[in-house]
Amino acid sequence: MKINWDNLSLPSVTFACGPAQMLPTVREMPLYQTFLERSHRADDISTHGLYRRATEELRTLMHIPEDYTVCFFAGGATIAMEAVLWSLTKDSLCGLSFGAFSKRWTEELPRRLPFPFRHTVCQPFGNDFFPAQQPDYSAGLILLTPNETSTGVQIPNRYLEDVWQFRGEDTLVAWDTTSCAGGRELPAASYDVQVFGLQKCFGAGGGTAGVILSPKAVARISEVKKMRTIPYALDLSLAAEQAKQFQTVNTPSTVNIWLCCQACQWMNKNGGIRAMDILCRTHAAYLEDWAAKSGYVAPMIEDELFRSYTTLTLRITHPQIKDTLINNALAATGLANLQDGIKKHRSVTANSLRIACFPFVDTTGVTQYQQLTASVDHIIRHLI
Repeated sequence: MKINWDNLSLPSVTFACGPAQMLPTVREMPLYQTFLERSHRADDISTHGLYRRATEELRTLMHIPEDYTVCFFAGGATIAMEAVLWSLTKDSLCGLSFGAFSKRWTEELPRRLPFPFRHTVCQPFGNDFFPAQQPDYSAGLILLTPNETSTGVQIPNRYLEDVWQFRGEDTLVAWDTTSCAGGRELPAASYDVQVFGLQKCFGAGGGTAGVILSPKAVARISEVKKMRTIPYALDLSLAAEQAKQFQTVNTPSTVNIWLCCQACQWMNKNGGIRAMDILCRTHAAYLEDWAAKSGYVAPMIEDELFRSYTTLTLRITHPQIKDTLINNALAATGLANLQDGIKKHRSVTANSLRIACFPFVDTTGVTQYQQLTASVDHIIRHLI
């Protein structure tokens, strides 16, 4: 299918869900200004420099309590998830599994733990997208994914608050917020652990995660270490101890931490997390309005309460249109920012499109989304 793109303004950003669009003002920054070629132990980078600034900006943006520990962790979100499982699982674990990434965290990774524990998983039934079963509030560790990147499902804030309220006395609540940290206003301090990759709302590269630990979580690590040996690279007590001095256990991607710091500074100067939440909602609302008028797409998650507005999934309703054709046509523009198109996650079988609604995709409104939907409409006219 050959498409003539003359007289059509194509978007200049990526709508991929990760690594995602970075802050526009840093895209033209020379690499040497991002702390390459420098030791991560240098005072102006760690204790009194970049890592301290990044931690403080992140703490401000996400309303992190002062007594919570903020760590930058070498490796992406999956490595951080494993560290949480090894360091904080005592005798029981419960998780919600409703997509590829929540399944990895609550089902696949726990099965590899070499010690016995009670393991409960809540899953959707039939054609549902979210589990009806309530979590085991008495479990020692409850794993939640507020926004599922693969399916575009979210856990409502009220649900997160209820889990926090009804948790057991010896229960830790852990969130994987990779798909929404920096773009969604979540209930403040309603968790013991928060893990997230920096490659989505913060616009950094892959391979670096943030890990936030409550005092109760830090105490749990000490308790678990008396029960079993934790692999060195997954021992969160080491990360927490180094974080006190604004340092890391191993050599991290200083560039990613710099990108995160730049992102947080911009977010804090432009209204903080509430403004970023509104911006993501604005992006998603435009796409939902377009879908309603298009006649060929509709939100895959019909219930707005459970529909993510940081990564939106649209089901294709027209029998002649295939998601692969749309993505192939976008890639054929030759523009690097459209090479990844608006592809669904590989675990999703439905004929659908997945579009990032992160803050930096369009910091001023919906112009980039207007250009995207005009491009998709242009493609569709060639298909039907």
